[in-house]
Amino acid sequence: MHIHFVYLLALLLLAATVHAAVLRERTRGRVAELVLLYLLVGYCGVPMLAVSIWVLVSPEHAAAGFGFSAAGPLLAFFGWAYLGMSLLALLALRYRGTFLVAPVVVWTAYLGGATLVHLQGSPGRAVEILASHGLIAILLVGALITSGAWKELG
Repeated sequence: MHIHFVYLLALLLLAATVHAAVLRERTRGRVAELVLLYLLVGYCGVPMLAVSIWVLVSPEHAAAGFGFSAAGPLLAFFGWAYLGMSLLALLALRYRGTFLVAPVVVWTAYLGGATLVHLQGSPGRAVEILASHGLIAILLVGALITSGAWKELG
């Protein structure tokens, strides 16, 4: 399943690049915010909303899809958490500015932790895991810092 998300990441970065190329005011901060929005909405928002619904509606199939043993309460907790996290990412489209810090913190903590957990369980898939989890966390933080949205917090 991870490899599909690598393709999604490539598609989103290509779309953000094309979008950035047609911006009238193409500043470094504005391009970074644009990339951040593509990642939050296109990677952490819409697809993960679908994953959360899959987990909540069909936990046995989702567990098998993730390579987990039979679904239990922990998977349900995961589904509800993913639902909240994906909705937070989708709200980035509406609120922007300092609001962007919240979904970046949540998704970076999750994806960074998921990278460590996956690497411990599947070290032979390190490149795929790093590209579908770790790289996203790095891109989110880098785009947030470059956008300057966090500076307004202080």
